[in-house]
Amino acid sequence: MDRGTYSSAAAGILQLSKLEIINNNLANLNTPGFKGQVVVSKEGEFKDTLAGAMERKNPYAEEDYQRTPGVSGVEAITDFRLGPIEQTGQPLHAALRSPNEFFVVRSPDGPLYTRAGNFSLDSEGRLVTADGMPVIADGGEIVVNQGIPAVTSGGFVQVTGLPGGLTQNAGRLQIVRFDDLSRLERVGASKFRVPDGAAQPEPVANPSVVPKSIESSNISAIQAIVDLIATNRGFELYTKSARSIDSMNQVAIQRVGSRSA
Repeated sequence: MDRGTYSSAAAGILQLSKLEIINNNLANLNTPGFKGQVVVSKEGEFKDTLAGAMERKNPYAEEDYQRTPGVSGVEAITDFRLGPIEQTGQPLHAALRSPNEFFVVRSPDGPLYTRAGNFSLDSEGRLVTADGMPVIADGGEIVVNQGIPAVTSGGFVQVTGLPGGLTQNAGRLQIVRFDDLSRLERVGASKFRVPDGAAQPEPVANPSVVPKSIESSNISAIQAIVDLIATNRGFELYTKSARSIDSMNQVAIQRVGSRSA
């Protein structure tokens, strides 16, 4: 395969990956706590290609690849910039001011971490996420069977309206901090996990919580649409280039064949 085809194919794959990421970002434009992704290119290696993975390698494939250093791989990374904090007026909603801090939730596979603070009570009175995962407090799950609960600026779930006019704390949200966000793995739209071997988060002793608010997605709709249009045009351009190169190769082969006849 010639250099032009390699370069066009690599650039087309990069644009296609960008399209997938941009579409996913746009789909989660209104998802609380969502962190957008961006695609970055990196120098590819022959062992990562289809030819490099085959048991019987084409003897010319690696040489062709090495002749074209412009062929690159792609990688999606998460943008952890803080999203807009919006007031909702809901007493169980909460937002975090620091982009390195996360709420802790319980999943069947272990703890997960999220910025989405649109919490509510389930039928058993447990404080849960929008998809029903229990929110973890310093002492376990938070359960409210009576009274009116609300999250405070210190991260406590304070319950008022109890018999006798009493007020009590049902628990304090477990909030942790990561020094290196790049190691986190995405789980769904707005949750993350710590991969094996990565550093565990540190508990936050005095969290700064914004009550009755949530952190919105950090995606800019206008910028995402601009990126979508530009990426679409780029993908079409590289696809057209690959077709043009293929047509020129076909013409060259036919002319060489006709002279040999």
